[in-house]
Amino acid sequence: QEERGVPVMWLGDLNVAHTNLEVWNDGAKHLAKQAGVTAEERASFTEQLDSGFVDVFRRLHPNAAGHYSYWSQRAGNRPPNKGLRLDYFICDSSFFDEGSNVVPRDSYMLNEQEGSDHCPVILELELKSSA
Repeated sequence: QEERGVPVMWLGDLNVAHTNLEVWNDGAKHLAKQAGVTAEERASFTEQLDSGFVDVFRRLHPNAAGHYSYWSQRAGNRPPNKGLRLDYFICDSSFFDEGSNVVPRDSYMLNEQEGSDHCPVILELELKSSA
């Protein structure tokens, strides 16, 4: 980012449920040892965000619960929405600055789209004219 002089965004299945809002069964005893929700994984994710990056969905929907992008197929967890949010759009915080030419407007999951244990995650961007 610093080398090229442009803000960075990365996205995908990051395999971590960063906060308790990203987990359907927050408080379950086994979560402390479950891949994707360990204290170490969450701390590492927080460290990345603290270096100037933003979880776009969580920035736009700070208190939203029940918005997941992954469900265990083996356990049949999709119909009752017992999932995890593991898929993210992470961007440089400058995307949210007043003068940014690219502005995140919404992010959401297409949880009714089947075919995988994950669903598509959408980011809507507004592209402003630089003139």
